[in-house]
Amino acid sequence: MLRLALVLPPLAAATILSAALPAVAAPIEFVESRRNFMIFDDVDGTVENNNWYARDPFFVGYQAIEDGFLSVHADDSGFIAVYTTWELGGGVGAFFQSLANDIEGIGYEHAAAIDAIIPAPYFDDSPKSQVFGFMHMNDWKWHVLPGLKGLDERWISLVFGQELGHAWLSFVRFDDGDPSTALLGRALAHWSFYLNTGGSPIQGHDWTDNQDGTFTATPHDEFQYSDLDLYLMGLMPAEEVAPWFLIEDPHDCVDSAKDDKSCAEASAFQFQAPSYTVSGTRRDFTIEQIIKFEGPRVPSYEDAPKNFDISFLLIKRPDEVLCDDELEAIEAVIERSIEMWEGQTRGRATLTNRTEAAGRPRPGPSCGGETSSDSETGGETSSGGTDGTGGASASSTSGSASGDSTSEAGDSETQGEGSGQDDGLSGCACATRDEGSPSNPALWGLLLAGAALRRRQQFSKRGVRRPRMTRPALARDPSATPPRASSRPRW
Repeated sequence: MLRLALVLPPLAAATILSAALPAVAAPIEFVESRRNFMIFDDVDGTVENNNWYARDPFFVGYQAIEDGFLSVHADDSGFIAVYTTWELGGGVGAFFQSLANDIEGIGYEHAAAIDAIIPAPYFDDSPKSQVFGFMHMNDWKWHVLPGLKGLDERWISLVFGQELGHAWLSFVRFDDGDPSTALLGRALAHWSFYLNTGGSPIQGHDWTDNQDGTFTATPHDEFQYSDLDLYLMGLMPAEEVAPWFLIEDPHDCVDSAKDDKSCAEASAFQFQAPSYTVSGTRRDFTIEQIIKFEGPRVPSYEDAPKNFDISFLLIKRPDEVLCDDELEAIEAVIERSIEMWEGQTRGRATLTNRTEAAGRPRPGPSCGGETSSDSETGGETSSGGTDGTGGASASSTSGSASGDSTSEAGDSETQGEGSGQDDGLSGCACATRDEGSPSNPALWGLLLAGAALRRRQQFSKRGVRRPRMTRPALARDPSATPPRASSRPRW
């Protein structure tokens, strides 16, 4: 199934006009807590109709979310991930917005220069809360197969991995006589189509050097952060980062989907062919070249956090009711997103789900013959079954926007398959559908149980505990970084 244009870059997306917003937006209203997420109503349509791509209106929508959430939940999350029952407008697939940053050495100065929301390289736009980053994951149905036939794991791996990754990635330059953006692709916030990233969710490809002047890439069903990604995220020391390469002067792209067989732009991402072969010149890079230009990462690998707190919200229209199979599907999406993200970090980081609730929530209404994944649901809002005051901790790593903000509003796109052309603004994204996935919605419970068992086994083998990050902020030169109103760790 084709998904139209991914996420627009923030400056381009800022031109999208939304419906008129109320002078004062009403906070979202709590409905109930589920096992892994909390449900809220968008009481006045602020969240659905918001213009997320310009600074002032962004904070109208965001504040409605933060105020409503923190009125019923402890202020213990570095990231808030929101799913909705409607689609984002303007062809946007998902986006991450940083709300604070005090990390050095990851190229954030460049991010601030191109992001419509971020005011400066070092900033704190959420001084009254612990939240560092905001992820809008779009309609929850984008993350499952049509007809609730299973999870769209490829889409989850790409989108969740990319949005959380934008907390740190990817903005770095290197010295090529002048500052060079050659490593970068779309919106100068994703890796180049021709960068060998091993199959990162931040794009690039897993290129094989054929040793004859040609290089071949094949698509991935799951994505994994590269060594460079992990270094910038604070999850790998510089001395462990393996060299990588960029294909310069790409030509003779025999697998191109373009009519003239011309090569994809650096801003492109995925391709339609089973493989993509290109001729070009290999240029090797080492982490020392990045550090020489951007400076060392501060905090360093030794001091950077490895566990991140995140809360998951489903925001719906007041007249919508989700049936039990739909609620179970969302539970499975969140469980699998956490599990896959931790795998993408190669077990170097964990996420703690702060909206995970103890006990079993009451079942939703029966789905009957039709679910809201096939059509809109309507009816009375279900009443809250819990007080929503907190969640049990479930380790998982989120590197999204908490404090280390390297993200851009609406800039993170999650694309499915592109055409090998420029996916930046006009490309299609189609996620491969796995026909072998379960076709019975009743199997959602089994999917959840399996995911929970895999995670318990994973943590048992690693001996990893799931504490909340409580390390106090490191001191900074006040002339370089605005003072924080709250004590938070550096990311």
